[in-house]
Amino acid sequence: MLKEIEIQNFRCFEQIKISGFERVNLIGGKNNAGKTALLEAIFLNVAPDASSLAILRELRREPLEAIEYMANRTWDNLFYALKKDRSIVIVGKKENKTIRVEIQVEINSLQSSLILKFRRQEDLSSWLSTKVPAGDLRNFRISASQVPIVPSFIMISGRELTEAYDNARLDDKDSEVLKAFQILDPAIESVESFSIGEPTLYLRRKGEKRLPLSLFGDAMNRVAHIMLKLVINKHKILLVDEIENGIHHTSQREFWRVLFRLAVELDTQIFATTHSLEMLQAFAEVGLEQNQECSSAYFELARKLKTNQIIGSRLDLETLSYAIEHQEGVRGE
Repeated sequence: MLKEIEIQNFRCFEQIKISGFERVNLIGGKNNAGKTALLEAIFLNVAPDASSLAILRELRREPLEAIEYMANRTWDNLFYALKKDRSIVIVGKKENKTIRVEIQVEINSLQSSLILKFRRQEDLSSWLSTKVPAGDLRNFRISASQVPIVPSFIMISGRELTEAYDNARLDDKDSEVLKAFQILDPAIESVESFSIGEPTLYLRRKGEKRLPLSLFGDAMNRVAHIMLKLVINKHKILLVDEIENGIHHTSQREFWRVLFRLAVELDTQIFATTHSLEMLQAFAEVGLEQNQECSSAYFELARKLKTNQIIGSRLDLETLSYAIEHQEGVRGE
């Protein structure tokens, strides 16, 4: 599991170091405090390759077509305050190894090429590197369904959901998806995939005909996205931005119980962000229930008033619960 991360010159982070990650981690903070950027840095440290950079552009809705008109600015948004003369450095520490990722930009008169380098602690003498010219970025595009990120606003397509569900069935994990749906609607009794025309997932409620998943609302689609990313995950890590989106507060505790249990059973580490006080409360309550079965922690990101630099503070669940109860500045917003 990732225990610590140090980030330099990436997105909104000039420099930050956060320690004490657990099996399940929730990250809060005001808008523009760096919650999404932290998830992206973790992702790049886990999967340091060119396709990951292409995925981040897609999740940020940065159009690839713009590359043709301003290729020399392709990578600007990756760098803190657009400081491309300095490398991005992301160092992730696990129990038995350290992975150091460095990202540099090489600029010529026509376009900028990004050089991605990384090395592991056990092999500090050598670097693995990839050079990615801006004009070649399309060649590195992969399906967003293949990466362990659930963004806050992009809904995965019906085709990708169906493919992911079929993979879950092959691994005998499809029952977990059904259980998650039943948290939101106990009357749902089955999930099926059909590939007649466009591949589609169908749900059936007791005494009713099956209907496409898309007709059950955003919450069901959101839960399907999260659960399928979790159960077919090859990276052993799940990153969920604004986890509360679409999930009613009355279902949040039970949803956390499922996530805590599967994090242990699937040996997967979870990082999620939130703006929601209700989601914070549910997380704290379920985390305290779990006790030693599944470790968890809360991290608050905030900007220093004098320097505007982002810092991260770790709270154990007892402290988080006390702060919520006494309204001592922890609100996840």
